[in-house]
Amino acid sequence: MLAVSIVLLVAVSMGNAQTILMQERCTDGALENTWSAGFNGNALEAVQYPGNPSGDAWVGRLANHVSGGNVGQTWAGSPDWQDYYYEAQVYIPIGEGVYHGLEFRVDTTGLTSGYQFVARFTPGGMISPRLRFRVRPSGNPGMPTAIRDWEASEIPGGIPTESGWHKMAVHMKGHNFRFWFDGNELPGSPVMDFTSLKGVVGAYVWDSSSPMITLHIDDINVSTDVLTSVASPVAHASQPSLQQNFPNPVHYGTNVSYVLPAEMHVRLEVYDMQGRHVATLTEGTREAGRHVTSWNAARQPAGTYLMRLYTERGLDEIRTVVLR
Repeated sequence: MLAVSIVLLVAVSMGNAQTILMQERCTDGALENTWSAGFNGNALEAVQYPGNPSGDAWVGRLANHVSGGNVGQTWAGSPDWQDYYYEAQVYIPIGEGVYHGLEFRVDTTGLTSGYQFVARFTPGGMISPRLRFRVRPSGNPGMPTAIRDWEASEIPGGIPTESGWHKMAVHMKGHNFRFWFDGNELPGSPVMDFTSLKGVVGAYVWDSSSPMITLHIDDINVSTDVLTSVASPVAHASQPSLQQNFPNPVHYGTNVSYVLPAEMHVRLEVYDMQGRHVATLTEGTREAGRHVTSWNAARQPAGTYLMRLYTERGLDEIRTVVLR
């Protein structure tokens, strides 16, 4: 029996030090959290978007049309959050000279102070393509101040040349900040700044000339510490490795990462305990290194499931997933 053979190979890893503070999946068009409009009057809304990272065809959209300054800003969470990890999938277009990205430690009283981790990948013009860590000082309604830029030579894989989804993440502890892009930690960490020690999370989009720009964001996780999807290094991997998903137990969705020692064909699948196929999370040829995908389990019944990683070397690893 398939179920029996799977159970015998299960590697259970239920212990996890992280605590999830907030998640947002926008599943079935419903926001799981209260997203407020920023200082410009725009707020996050759930919209249909086929081909999104989690595969449920729903994402969050932030427009900038309400703002007189062509800014879109929205926020959620607790103003008392201090040291936390914030990650999300952000759709970054090529061909729009705008900033798309995350906001964190935002002060909800005036909404003019807070940090940003933003991307601009459009070539040409006076601003080079880059990732940027910047801050909006309290009481300053003008342009944010840059703290750290990452140009093409410092971004793993360089500047993307096609529009697409990218995972952006930041971990803040005291005055120290670490940043990840597509699962790779950016050089120069930790970056230090002393402006703000607490505040909510948010999303941000800005264009210098157009009030018709939108940001799309999905798979938001806020936790007390760095998630396992980016926490451990990938160097010197000798065998394909399936990491324990996080969060686990799962309520709506979960992130899954795996490491490949070389380029190879992979297939990552989910089965129930009766051996029935539930979902294929990814399939195809993938390059060496760490890869992160997600499982939207919102429509599945509660219970125990098994994630199986297949490669061209055969069945390599299985992990247990508990869905509540």
